[in-house]
Amino acid sequence: MSEDKQSSGKRSWWERLCRPGSIWLLGIPAGVVLVFFLGVFTVIGSEVMIHATGTEQFCATACHSMEAFTTPEWRDSPHYKNTSGVRATCADCHIPRTYPAKLIVKARAGISDIYHELAGTIDTREKYEAHRARMAEDIWAAMAANDSRECRNCHSEEHFVLENQEEEAAKAHVTGPEEGKTCIDCHKGIAHRTPDEIAEEQQGGEAPQSPNTQQ
Repeated sequence: MSEDKQSSGKRSWWERLCRPGSIWLLGIPAGVVLVFFLGVFTVIGSEVMIHATGTEQFCATACHSMEAFTTPEWRDSPHYKNTSGVRATCADCHIPRTYPAKLIVKARAGISDIYHELAGTIDTREKYEAHRARMAEDIWAAMAANDSRECRNCHSEEHFVLENQEEEAAKAHVTGPEEGKTCIDCHKGIAHRTPDEIAEEQQGGEAPQSPNTQQ
């Protein structure tokens, strides 16, 4: 008798749920539609934010240290102005183009940048120069580890016209890969001044003209 009542109760519950016009039944497709639109909104919103925080305007002016110290060096480099008029922005060199690498790098860099900006780690010229070598070495190591991935987004060894390059550069572009070298091994000063160049200036000498900064 008890089992019959329990079975009857289950059937009654299921019948109420499936009855035409039931609010529970209508809630299922409504929930699916809601989840779908939330997913679409999240994906589109995330992509918009990723793009907005990767523009030249945002990167160059988002924080004091970037605007005061890093951006002026970049704007005085061949990656900002050159004979061809082709420019590489911050994101071109520092943000991967593919997922999930783009999300990982942006999340890690964003958290680090916000923390150090709030902490005042490099908010003065003296502090910035004290950390220049560490910051440079971190970037160089990352680029060496991924075989200068971001450099290759714009530069292709297969399309080099070696006869139009200076003799030293043309030779290096042939022997470098054969020796296991990658772009960053020879072009560390292409967009920002190197610690060695700054040290040379601080010692009262003229900064050496590096082949890294040739256009």
